Formats: sequence, structure tokens, C-alpha cells
Amino acid sequence: PAFPEGEELIVREMLLAKEAEKIGLTVSNTAINEFLAAWTNNMVRQDQFDAIIAGLRYGRAPVLAADLFESLRTALVARNTLLLFQTGFSGDPPGWRWDFYKRLEQSATIKVFPVEVENLATSVQAPSESELKAYFEKFKNNLPSMRSPNPGFKEPHRIRYASLMADQKKFEDEAGKTITKKDVEEFYEKNKETRFRQSPPDPPLAQESAVSSSDKKSEVETKEESEEGKTLKDSPKTPIQPEQDTEKKVSKDSVKTTPKEDPEQQENASQPSDSDNGSTIRRTRVMPVAFQVKEEVNETDSSAKDTEQQPEKAPVTGSSIPDSVEEQPGASSATGEENKEPGESSEPEMTFQPLEEVTEQIRQEISRQRATETIDTIFSALAADVNAYAEDRALWIARGKDGDKEPTPPDVKKIAEKQSLVSVESDWLTVTEAAKGGGIGSSFEFVPDPSSRFGIRQQRWLETMFGDGTIPLRPVTSRDAEGNRYFSWKQDDQEERVPDFAEARGNVEKAWRIVEARPLALKRATAIVAKLDEKGFADSLSKAELEEVQEIGPFTWLTQGAAGVNAAPVLSSPQGLAMPGNKMMQKVFSTAEGKSVAVFNEPQTICYVIRLLAFEPPESDLQDRFEGVLGDQRRLSMVAQTAFAEVFMDWIAGLEKDLELTWNRDPRLPR
Repeated sequence: PAFPEGEELIVREMLLAKEAEKIGLTVSNTAINEFLAAWTNNMVRQDQFDAIIAGLRYGRAPVLAADLFESLRTALVARNTLLLFQTGFSGDPPGWRWDFYKRLEQSATIKVFPVEVENLATSVQAPSESELKAYFEKFKNNLPSMRSPNPGFKEPHRIRYASLMADQKKFEDEAGKTITKKDVEEFYEKNKETRFRQSPPDPPLAQESAVSSSDKKSEVETKEESEEGKTLKDSPKTPIQPEQDTEKKVSKDSVKTTPKEDPEQQENASQPSDSDNGSTIRRTRVMPVAFQVKEEVNETDSSAKDTEQQPEKAPVTGSSIPDSVEEQPGASSATGEENKEPGESSEPEMTFQPLEEVTEQIRQEISRQRATETIDTIFSALAADVNAYAEDRALWIARGKDGDKEPTPPDVKKIAEKQSLVSVESDWLTVTEAAKGGGIGSSFEFVPDPSSRFGIRQQRWLETMFGDGTIPLRPVTSRDAEGNRYFSWKQDDQEERVPDFAEARGNVEKAWRIVEARPLALKRATAIVAKLDEKGFADSLSKAELEEVQEIGPFTWLTQGAAGVNAAPVLSSPQGLAMPGNKMMQKVFSTAEGKSVAVFNEPQTICYVIRLLAFEPPESDLQDRFEGVLGDQRRLSMVAQTAFAEVFMDWIAGLEKDLELTWNRDPRLPR
């Protein structure tokens, strides 16, 4: 970011500014003004800038324009230094791409034998007291880290907590036993319009547009002029004729009945008016019918008879053919909808899913609601008890702990037994230990957050227990991914601290012995490697040691795991290898098939004897595949980003070493 937050990033900015000073980079006032103009898109005038600066405060003291410019100068010169460094990473070399591809695609199968460093630590000569004190002073401000080869004697932040878990499924099962048929019916009636409406039926595949009333009126007038009183009926036995034949028959009939008509008038009588193209198209598409002409002598009678017996017209659909092409005199105009009674709604009638189809769904919903209400009631009562205990204890401490008996804390086990909950009272735990325990360690809660687009955010339980400013005896609720609910409170808190030598002496001597035993472990593993190339594992190890040999693989150097090809690759963790690091993977994948090597894991607690059995696929096949993916570098780019990050962090570590920067505690994260 242009203006970083968090202690680590702010200190890093200061490092980069110092490096810029060393190499002669500067930022002028003109450059700062140009940055401000670009940052504000030239939308803030000078007088507005002056007003903004005049309103700035650091505590109660005003911020001067000169101080603000110096802060901006530091930020900009640090950014320019970083940009200069990043210029060299505009692309990854071809050799890197090939190496990245092999890390993703080539797998190895190995046989391993572990040499435990701690097993050799007892053979190391005991150190002197002065050596131990010097060793303690060197690492007393380091926090212990599982993957670090260096020890740490600083005591990390620890807490003790009590928690009660409500099993959501169990409470729902109990709530389900109380649901009656009446409950289900009432829920259905209350929510059917919003929850249980049936989906409307699918519309017909083809529905023809109705003829407008004006079209029909002109049609009637035209037919009255050409052949008054005629009714043409289709016959189900008569095959449908092509459109040209239909036009001929109508034209012929018109000549018979009105021999003195003008040719233009005859044409108008047999066809719709050309003034309405839409009408013409609809008639041609909807009514390609064949007409059966009656005898002239029976026309009037049959027309009257047919008129009386003519059934009510139905809406024209894609394949239906109407009984008559004439509109009856006095008929109401059609608009594509069926005639409706006055006041009838045009919206379809609302229909609902039958109760018997949704009964089980309703029972589950009611069970969930009642279980949640029950848990909320229990947790509210618990919160009141914990708050009351916290107040009583605070008063007892304020009075000097004299005279009155110390207040009794809530009995977690009794509460759990009475309320059908699961209780836990922890030992002293670090944040890493709490997270690994699962359950409440992975739980969370939704809290208001005005800065979020949704107005809420997810807050981890670990933040509420181990974060800065958290206090003991404050009720905390959370939930896990399975829906289980937790009520907890911090019982006690131990901040990070540096112990004295006497307290830490046991850990100091143990760490010292392990570090001193590493050369012995490497020597032992190297000796086994020398025998393996000639004799193999069976002749190089004892029978007891042979039982510890295991075959591992195939595995790749990097993997994207279950997350798929869109996830950033991470270091593989094959089952049977304890905390392998990049150095171990580099040794493994640079060893020839059939050869052996001795290498430490990342924290250097185990030295592995590794024999390379096979690579899959062979390198020649892998090169052919690599040529086929040269056009798609997305996966390789993700590996490259990781490599660039490693180079960047090595550079930052070098700057910290040059300036003798050390952290006495972990930097705080931005809030």
C-alpha cells in the first residue's frame, strides 16, 4: 500500500527510506506536490489543502505543513526504492520456468531412514554454566517456533479459558419432540404466501398474437362488400391446401357472387387490406385453411344454420384452426385475451404447495428456531452469572482481598450437566495450541462493522481471546462451521515475558544439547549413505533400525492440493516426513535415481537418510509436456511470485541486519 498500516510495514518503510538515503535517492517538494495532485485527481484546490492541513492534529498538537511534507517524503522515497528493486523482476528467466514446471509436475519416490537429533543429545558433553548463560542471553528475546532451527526462550502469550458447547443437532432433536400437528399447520398458514407458493406453470411454446379490434372491423367491412351473409367452414376431411390454392378458390367464389365487381374490388374482397402489414402477416401465418364452397341455392339457409350452431371461439394457438374466418355482428373486440367478467383480476390465481409435501421441511424449521431460542436463553443466563461473578471479584480485589471470602466462580461442570452442554476448562495455551485444538479454536462470530459493505464482519474466537485489549471474565459467544454454539470466557491471562535464567535453565540446556548434537546426527547419516551406495539398507542397518525405514511417495516438490489449479502452490508435506523444507526438497529432487543423500528437515530436529528410487515422468517426457504449456504460464507465474517474495524477504532481512534491527516482540497487526 502507498501508506502502510501495522507496525511491521511501518518499520519496513523506515528501512527502505534509510536504504534510499544510502544510495542517494531524494524526493523534492515539487515531487510531493505532483503526487498530491495525482492522488486527488486534481480535484482539491490549494486553499482546500491548507484547510485540511490546518485541521490535522496529533493528539492535541497541530500538525504543521512541514511535518506532513517530511512524512510524505519518507513514504515516497521508500516507495521509489521498492520500485527500483522490483524493476529487476519484470519477468522470470526461461531456466526458472523450467525449474518451476518440474516442481509442479515431476514426482519422486524415496526410501528414508530418520536419525533423531534428540536421541544423540545425551552423548553431548554437558556445557558449563557460563556457556549456558551466554546461550540464554543470545536467544532470550526470541519466541519459540516449531519450524525454526534456532531456539527461543521468551514465554509466549498464554491464556486459560472455560467454555460450554451447545450441540445444535442435539438441541434440534429435543425441540422436534415438542412439535405438534397444530404447530405445523399454524406455521404453514402464516408463511405459505412467502415460503410455499407453487411455481407458475410454464407458458405455451407458441402463442399467436391476437388480431386487433381495428383489424377485425376492417376485415368484416371488406367481407360484407364481397360476399354478404356467407359463412365458410373448414372440413376436417379436407386436407390443408397450400396458400396459393386458397387464394385461387376465394377469388373464384368472389367472381361467381359479384360478377359486376371491379377487379380491384375483387382483390380487396379476397385479401386483407394492404394498409396494415401486421394484419396481413398474421392472417397468412395463423389461418392457412382450405375452404369448402356450398351450393348457391343452399348458401343462405346453411349460413344461418351454421351461425346458430357455431361454437364459441377459442383462442388461436400454434396448431388450432378456427371454425370461421368471419366475426359475428355485434361481437366484442378481441385483444388477445379471453373475455373476462367485469372486475376480474388479470393476475393468475395464487396456488400453494400442499401441506403434506412441506410438513417435514416445516418441522425442521420449527426445530431449528426452538433450538436457537433455547440456546439463546441458556447463554443469556450464563452471561448474567459470569458478569455478576466478575463484578463481585473486582470488588473483592478492590477491597484488598481481606476479610471477605473470595467469590466462587461458576461451576462449569455442573452447568454443563444441568443444561446438556459440553464443558471445557483449559490449561495454559498459546494461540497456536488453541488453534490446533479445533472446536472452539476454529469458531467465529459475526460482529457489526460499518466499514464493511455488508455492515458486519466475521471475527475469530482467537481474536477475542488473544487480541490486544481483551480482558478476562468477559462472556464471548461464537459458532463453528457445523452450527454448534459456544459460550466462553477467559479465566486468566499471561502476557509475553522474558523469564530469568534460573526459570529457563532446563529449556536452555535441552536446546543447547540438541544444537550441539546436530553434527553428530549428520555424521551418522552420512556414514549410512556411504554404505547404501554399495550394500543397500538391509546390509547397512540393524534389524531394529530396518523397521524404521519406510517408502514415501510419489510426491511433488510443490502442490496445489485439493484447492485445484487456481490455488497458489505450496510446499508438499508427504506423509512420513516431519516438516520438510525447501532445502530438503531441493536436495531430494537434485539427487539422481538410485543415489542417496543425507539432509535435515526444516527445524533440524531430524537428519534423514534418503535413497531416490524413481522420478515420474522421466525428464525427456517432461520436456515435451513443458513445450506444450509454454503459452499458458498462469501456474508457473504463481510459483514465480512465491520465488520473488522469498528474494524480497531475503533483501529485507539483509537491510535489517545491516541496520542491526531486532524485534523484542511480535509486531502488532493493523486494526
